[in-house]
This record gives sequence, C-alpha cells and structure tokens, in this order.
Amino acid sequence: MGKATGLDFFRINGEKVQESDATILVGVEGRKGLGANCGGCGFASCAGMAKAAKAKKAKTLYGGPNCVLKISDLGIAVGSAVKTAGIHNVDNRIMFTAGIVALEQGRLAGCSVAYGIPLKASGKNIFFDVAMSH
Repeated sequence: MGKATGLDFFRINGEKVQESDATILVGVEGRKGLGANCGGCGFASCAGMAKAAKAKKAKTLYGGPNCVLKISDLGIAVGSAVKTAGIHNVDNRIMFTAGIVALEQGRLAGCSVAYGIPLKASGKNIFFDVAMSH
C-alpha cells in the first residue's frame, strides 16, 4: 500500500504490525445511516447519504460518505480497546493504515471504515520513536 499510495508510513506501520504479537481489527459499516438525519455526513438525510454512497465511483482509501454517528461510535470503541490494553501494560497504537489494508484484503466484509490495533508486550514500545525515511 505504501507504493500504491505514495505514503511511506504504510510500509513503516506494516513493519510494526509484523513485529507485533497480535493485531485487533475493528470496523463499521458507515455507509448506512442510523435514520437521525443529522447532516453530519454532509447530506440532508440518511437516505441522501446512502444514495450518494451507492453512486460513488471514485477510489479512495475509505469508502464513503460515512455516517458521522457510526464513525464516532467506532472511535469510542477503539479508544476503549487501547485504554484496556494499556491498563494491562500491553503496548499498542491505533493505525488507520492497518485498517485500510484489512479492508483491501476483504478481512472485514461489509465495513467501510476500519482501524487496526497492533499489540506488543515487550520492554520497549515498538510503535513510537520510529524513523521515517526521506
């Protein structure tokens, strides 16, 4: 994905996922609204968002538009997961890149947005102080 997108941090994060002990994948089907018609997605109604999502042809990292309420709930779930891991002294980092790759590989069928949470139990946190290439 790093080569395909031109974003080297896909490669760097991929190396860290490979070094991790496990990776949790968490996703949501955000292209189906909840019926709140809040407009957070940029459309006046959930039906309008769903229609736009079906018509979308452009290839982007995340399929969209997505329901802002569902994406917010996803963020809360991911935050709770990493806090719980941290309480148990398991190093982790939320990676949108791992979620993108999981979606590309078809690992989370039906999901339009996903995050990966690699986990590592070691003496030094491998997910920070990472050298970026120039």
